[in-house]
Amino acid sequence: MLRSASCCLLTISAALLSGGYCSAQMEPAPSPAVSDAAKPVLAGATRFQNNLMALAKAIPADKYTFAPTSDLFKAASPAQFATVRTVAQQLTHVAAFTFSVLAPFGVKPDAGIDPKSFDSLTSKDDILKALQASFDYENKVIATMTPENAFTPTGPRNTNLVAAIITILNDDGDHYGQLVEYGRMNGIIPPSTERQMQNQPAPAQK
Repeated sequence: MLRSASCCLLTISAALLSGGYCSAQMEPAPSPAVSDAAKPVLAGATRFQNNLMALAKAIPADKYTFAPTSDLFKAASPAQFATVRTVAQQLTHVAAFTFSVLAPFGVKPDAGIDPKSFDSLTSKDDILKALQASFDYENKVIATMTPENAFTPTGPRNTNLVAAIITILNDDGDHYGQLVEYGRMNGIIPPSTERQMQNQPAPAQK
């Protein structure tokens, strides 16, 4: 986790200082209104969001109540599953967490969005809408990022906007990894993996 956070910090910091970031996997910034400093940060966040949203869509609605149990593993396994989140709970946590972390930075959620209600959502459609609203809010906050405000202590414990974005990306990565395993347990290949498999060159004929 420390290494992941350090990599995120170096990436975001370098982008803010240079106004650019080169990566073959990053997508172009979607809005010309975004500052040059925010564009590479937004591109990186969008990549996380696209992968997570695609996986959430790929998991069938009847699997949104799925969570691993000891029955899936060897009887001798010491693993405990009493408090493990379901697919739905993983996704609603991701959606609500973004709003709570970014709340101190002055951008209000769109009218009609109540992150406190996300925990009670159970249907796939409602959860996908909440997740998209969360990503839209995150992108709106990132779009306000400049070299001047990125490192200004604003939130609790003197948190700044860069630290907040790192926190969200790390959390997204944790829950995406868990959901990948949930999907695999149900025979679902993550869409991002499917794309990579399709883009691999065919093996040479012997």
